[in-house]
Amino acid sequence: MELREAFEAQDDVVLLYVLADNQVNEKTVRFIDGLGLRDRVRFLVDDGSAAIDTLGVRLENPEPMEAGVPIPTTYLLDREGRVRFVDVRRDFHIWLDARVLIDALAEIQ
Repeated sequence: MELREAFEAQDDVVLLYVLADNQVNEKTVRFIDGLGLRDRVRFLVDDGSAAIDTLGVRLENPEPMEAGVPIPTTYLLDREGRVRFVDVRRDFHIWLDARVLIDALAEIQ
């Protein structure tokens, strides 16, 4: 189950996807629009990877096209903006199961 599908019925949950500025191109926009992601996911462009660096999740030893790109990281924040859950993936092929976030969200509501 994908995150956007898992949280579709919850109006008070916002999915925010942060992209390094060098990740944004025509292909990325076509991908986002082709899947209808703009309707449920907010996208933020991190100029110069400043937020990525602040959070300490910049990909180490990247290929040139990956410069400034973050390690796949998921944060769950409560209504006051406090971090209540963090998941950092070293292998971007293995995604966080939505059930883990659903359970974590249930604990803070």
